[in-house]
Amino acid sequence: MEILLAESLGFCMGVKRAVDMAYKALDKAEGTPVTSLGPLIHNSQEMARLTNDGVGLAQTTADVPTTGTVVIRAHGVTPQAYDELKARGLKVMDGTCPYVHYSQRKARELYEEGYTVVITGDRQHPEIVGILGHINDEAYAVKSVEEAAALPALERIGVIAQTTISPKKFQAIIDVLKTKAPEVKVCETICDATEENQKAIRELSGEVELLYVVGGRHSANSNKLVEVAREQCQQTYLIETPEEIDAADVVGIRKVGISAGASTPDWMIQQVVQHLRGLDRTVNRADHRVAA
Repeated sequence: MEILLAESLGFCMGVKRAVDMAYKALDKAEGTPVTSLGPLIHNSQEMARLTNDGVGLAQTTADVPTTGTVVIRAHGVTPQAYDELKARGLKVMDGTCPYVHYSQRKARELYEEGYTVVITGDRQHPEIVGILGHINDEAYAVKSVEEAAALPALERIGVIAQTTISPKKFQAIIDVLKTKAPEVKVCETICDATEENQKAIRELSGEVELLYVVGGRHSANSNKLVEVAREQCQQTYLIETPEEIDAADVVGIRKVGISAGASTPDWMIQQVVQHLRGLDRTVNRADHRVAA
């Protein structure tokens, strides 16, 4: 069985930056707490590693210890949360992805210019929650063409994208929004790594019979990769750990592909590769012996 890796996969620049920042905070902590406000990244296994190494997790600002360092998650937070932490005298290290910072700035510019802001993405996603905090929660959030079609007629629309949305879906929503207002200003805020990973998995999915995306269940970009891959490879599965692979699925498979979400570290990808190699030795070779 041949194992093919997508040309672009795994940790993006923003996620790597946030994780590196957390470890730098630990190095300089001198016994004081280091806490992530919300999961630093959307990957349970990597978060478990961070926790084991000493990074605490606070779901809200109220849960943050009274001393120490707070690392802002890669998805960003509201400016109100950031200001509260600073006002409490805590050391704040901003792990917000630079692409998310750009989205926050563009949303604020559109809002101040008088546009009705429309964000293409999930209103409950932490990235969108943070952006909304920059514009007084005054925006529409739509995650499908159907939701865009349900918007009322508007005068001037300013559009930004959740950084992990599919470019294809973003364009489809923009096309609908252009029927809702005489003026639509579009700001391109999709992360380059998101586009590269989706392009790579689209190419890979046409070459393999079976494909695994390694990523967190709650990772928007990992789920998008599965969605893109299934356009050509129906046997595409999202897994968090190698143990989730069903040995029966690889029987008789000649080519299997692997991609990974932007919050998936290299060590997890390698675990999946090694697990598949082990299955190939035990399952497929046993199958060949039976056939012979």
